[in-house]
Amino acid sequence: MVRICFIALFLLSGCRATQVVSLNEVALATTGPVGVYVQSFGGSVSIIADPTVLGTIVSANQHEEGVGAVPVARLYMECSTFIENGPLGEVIHVNAVCDNDPLHLVTANIVVRAQDIHGVTVLNRSGDIIVQGASGPLHIETSDGSVRVVTPLVMNEDVLIENRRGDIIYRVRSESSGLIDATAIGGEATLDLRQGNAVILHGSTGDRLKAQFNDGVNPLVMRTFQGDIRIHVNPDPIGSEPLFSTDWISW
Repeated sequence: MVRICFIALFLLSGCRATQVVSLNEVALATTGPVGVYVQSFGGSVSIIADPTVLGTIVSANQHEEGVGAVPVARLYMECSTFIENGPLGEVIHVNAVCDNDPLHLVTANIVVRAQDIHGVTVLNRSGDIIVQGASGPLHIETSDGSVRVVTPLVMNEDVLIENRRGDIIYRVRSESSGLIDATAIGGEATLDLRQGNAVILHGSTGDRLKAQFNDGVNPLVMRTFQGDIRIHVNPDPIGSEPLFSTDWISW
């Protein structure tokens, strides 16, 4: 196991009292489908399957909000990554920590891109989570941000998504399956099935959805507080998404 630490590059300073410190981009020599495991103290995390990428590319930025002025460019966060050989192949681990931020003004922006991604875990204190083009089991935890999972691949494995004060969007293709247990306290939980079959189970209400689609038995457990849960199953989950750009692959 080789651990790679990021190096800060003080090249980019944002405006509106926000300082952005760009860390170096890391290219990892991986082969075949990879799993992705990200732990972060807070900020945005994007996991993107990109067939134009050779191996796996991990990039990270530090964002610091100022109080009345643009902060001086200093590095507060540490980010490292390593490859673990698991039973199903290689797993990319990314760990971002920040131990000197009592006012919680610092956040991370982490992007992981690989040709083929199977299995994603993201444990984030707060911020937006995007997973695009992946397959396999999902485990996502965050707060105060949205969770968006969009993939053109069939999803028929376990999913656990937990959020607080934010929405959960789950868009998969028609051949996918699952046993839904979704609760949106203070919001709505809905299923939009454009192709296939579904059964709404006993106990469903406006903010709780218990359903089975395409005879799936794999659990899809989703929880949020003060947010909505939207599950979409259709033949073209990417192209049919409102206001969605197909240029996402170049992020």
